Amino acid sequence: MKNTVLFIIVTLFFFSCSGDSTYHFYSPNKGQCFTIKTNNDTRYIIEGYHSSVPKSNYVKLDISKVDRVAGDQIVGCWNRDRLEWTIAMDKITVLENTLDSSRFKFLNHFPVDSQGIPTLKDYIGEDCFSISLEYRDFTRVEGSIKSD
Repeated sequence: MKNTVLFIIVTLFFFSCSGDSTYHFYSPNKGQCFTIKTNNDTRYIIEGYHSSVPKSNYVKLDISKVDRVAGDQIVGCWNRDRLEWTIAMDKITVLENTLDSSRFKFLNHFPVDSQGIPTLKDYIGEDCFSISLEYRDFTRVEGSIKSD
C-alpha cells in the first residue's frame, strides 16, 4: 500500500511538472495562426497550427533567463511592414530561426525609447496583441488575437 501511494505521488509530480504546453493563437478573422510550444526552458514560436515542431517556419528560443512569473511576455502585430506577423520577446536567446523572413519577423528584444528604456508603444493598436504567460499557462491575452 505504501509503495502504491508513493508511486502515485511521484507520477503526479513528474507529469504535473513537465513544463510542456502548447497554445494556438489566431488573427481576429482566423486567417492567420501561430503556435507557442514551451518545454521547460525551450520555447518554439511556430507559423501555423501545430501540435509538434515542424521542420521549418519556427523560431526556437532559450527562455531560461526569463522571469517566468513577472516577465514572460510575448507581443506582436498582424500585417505589419508587409509581413503576416511580427512577434517580439525581451531578453531571450534565439537558438534557431527557420521562419520565412519574407512573411514573418521575430525580435529577441523590445524596442527602446530615446532614454534606452524598453517600451511596448509600437505594439499597441488595432492589429497588435500581448500575451502574458506564467510557467505553462497563459494568464492574459490582450488585443487583436483569439486562442484555442
